[in-house]
Amino acid sequence: MSRRFFSGKKYLFTVMLYFTDVIMFLLSASLSVFLLGLDFTNPFYARFFLFSLLILMINYASYKLYADKRSLFDDNDFMKILYSTAITALVMVILVLMFNPGDALLLGLIAATLFFSIILTSVSRFVLFGAINYFRKEGYDRKKVLFFGKNSEELISKIRENTSLGYDIIKVTNDINVLKSYLSRVDVVFMTKEEIDEKFLELIVSNSRINWKIIPSVLNLVIEPVTFDEFKDYPIINISPGNINSGFVTIKRLMDLVLSGISLIILSPLFFVVTVIIKTTMPGPVFFKQERLGKGLKPFVVYKFRSMKVGADAEKAKLISKNEVKGLFKMKDDPRITKFGKFLRRTGIDELPQLINIFKGEMAVVGPRPHLRSELINFNDWRRARFQVKPGLTGMWQVYGRHELNFDKAVLYDIYYIRHMSFVMDISIILKTIPAIIMNKGRF
Repeated sequence: MSRRFFSGKKYLFTVMLYFTDVIMFLLSASLSVFLLGLDFTNPFYARFFLFSLLILMINYASYKLYADKRSLFDDNDFMKILYSTAITALVMVILVLMFNPGDALLLGLIAATLFFSIILTSVSRFVLFGAINYFRKEGYDRKKVLFFGKNSEELISKIRENTSLGYDIIKVTNDINVLKSYLSRVDVVFMTKEEIDEKFLELIVSNSRINWKIIPSVLNLVIEPVTFDEFKDYPIINISPGNINSGFVTIKRLMDLVLSGISLIILSPLFFVVTVIIKTTMPGPVFFKQERLGKGLKPFVVYKFRSMKVGADAEKAKLISKNEVKGLFKMKDDPRITKFGKFLRRTGIDELPQLINIFKGEMAVVGPRPHLRSELINFNDWRRARFQVKPGLTGMWQVYGRHELNFDKAVLYDIYYIRHMSFVMDISIILKTIPAIIMNKGRF
């Protein structure tokens, strides 16, 4: 297979996605019919499944699951599959209740088919994107990239680390004449420029072959998205009043109480297994207890499964020069972490004892990251706003990159959550957390 053939087939990957999604749905339907003991030869089921498939594919397309993108399968894709399937289920259930309300078996068939479809479609896309990753590392489907503008070092570093994107950076410049001279040799241009004047509009419009990616400031990206408000032809960043809804806070506490209580009961066998392994492989206590700052800077003791050897805090001073995250102390290869501790951290199991803190009311399921008192020095001025709510077991910092985020971006995500928190947002973050842990590499 030549590189020219692979890169020249622009829609090949999209066709492969359509094909695998259809196959996975048909497999899900067949499996559901078999498990429910229904008649495969009944033509009604064929018509029913074809209509369901049509609705599902329309929803997939509306959530841009077939859009051309360089990033591989991630938690956002999983959530889009989940949303699309939920809408499809709603449409099919309504149709059944309207035209055949007494057929409970048909409702079960819908539920089983779409449940299996979520699992099989996610797995197939994960495998397919993994294959694309392999081909890109082998030199296929590569894109030549130019960076134009200032303060792009962090993004350049991320692109070089994330080889699955298939980007080859060939030039970094802030000179428009250099940019013009390279346009015939690049496929993608990243621009870190706030104002687009006539010269740049001319370049963008006259070079439609190029994929232009204009990077806004962190403030524009996180505090509030660009919308069309009073002026229908002019994009505006509209920062609305950020009043915390007291009614939702009550609902949120009830949800935290129920979720943490049920989770502690269900996860008790896992807690027992982890406790036994820690006691037999790591001398010392099972739990790591440490003071953290909660809502309104109120201190509380956070619980975690111990992932470091005894005396780790005493060694921190010797390693402080090797810190890799501004505002926090984090190392990718921290020598204080044990082998089993690395597994606990990679899977997020080390943080599950915080369900106790949630049940006690010191934390929430969703919220900002709980911080040490020693880290408070980094939260000056506007950054103190992130202490207006209880810290969380998970949050936007977990879903959108965790340790891959720099300090200020993480704080801005916390503030964004505080300004916009709702039941829907909390459920969305909870659902995204597990795939985010599985697929993200940025956990120390």
